[in-house]
Amino acid sequence: MAITFKKLNHTYSPDMPYSFHALKDIDLEIEEKKITAIIGHTGSGKSTLVQHMNALLLPTSGEVEVAGFSVTADKKPKNLKQLRQKVGLVFQFSEYQLFEETILKDVSFGPKNFGVSEEEAVKRARAALKVVGLDASYEDRSPLDLSGGQKRRVAIAGILAMDPEIIVLDEPTAGLDPHGSREMIKLFSALNKEQGKTIILISHDNEIVYRYADNTVILNKGEVSYSGPTKELFENDELVEKFNLVLPQLLELKSQLQKKGFSLKKHYDDLEALVKDVAKEVKR
Repeated sequence: MAITFKKLNHTYSPDMPYSFHALKDIDLEIEEKKITAIIGHTGSGKSTLVQHMNALLLPTSGEVEVAGFSVTADKKPKNLKQLRQKVGLVFQFSEYQLFEETILKDVSFGPKNFGVSEEEAVKRARAALKVVGLDASYEDRSPLDLSGGQKRRVAIAGILAMDPEIIVLDEPTAGLDPHGSREMIKLFSALNKEQGKTIILISHDNEIVYRYADNTVILNKGEVSYSGPTKELFENDELVEKFNLVLPQLLELKSQLQKKGFSLKKHYDDLEALVKDVAKEVKR
């Protein structure tokens, strides 16, 4: 079932002199079992939008339909715990999600909160920590003693341990080095391809967006400017110019080569394929 926003509005501090209309009549459908990126300038409403998906924020007006639940103004779903079990949200500042004495207790908290036995919760926590690259030596450490990147991994493990249908990630690679960023995005891509998880990620990294996201949503001043296939967005010169997008390096290189007279295919998924075609043309 798709995630559907119907005329969604959200205003912070309504009826106050400093009120802010963050989302404006959002009509949007996010496909299930796909990877969808949400991009836009700082303050465009990205984080506000995703927090409506598990009712951390309620609409000022309008409706969100997600995972069989309906979220409307001033009315949280009756089975809120079930909704949050289906929709896992990793915040941009992962330290907000960490509070237990040890990492193992922190990661196992979610499953236990949803009724899983202590033994099963610990089993899930250990499996999730392994998936994000943290071995058994981390289990008894305090999450507050970790680096920013390690805290991000623990927060993600806590979500994975709950096995949600939908995983929402606010800047998932923040605080990670380039290698860690690649490995983390590959993890979510695998969860999508192998387990059919719906992945929604907020990102400023167009390299990640272009390579991994099936669809992309652009927000601008609380409104949807674009919603559609990622490849169609970045490979359309008019749309790139209209939205002032920074091209991924692969497309920028392709563009420069075409200006030099190389005849290249429309789509390339990686640099290696582009290099092979350039080499063939040089030989000819």
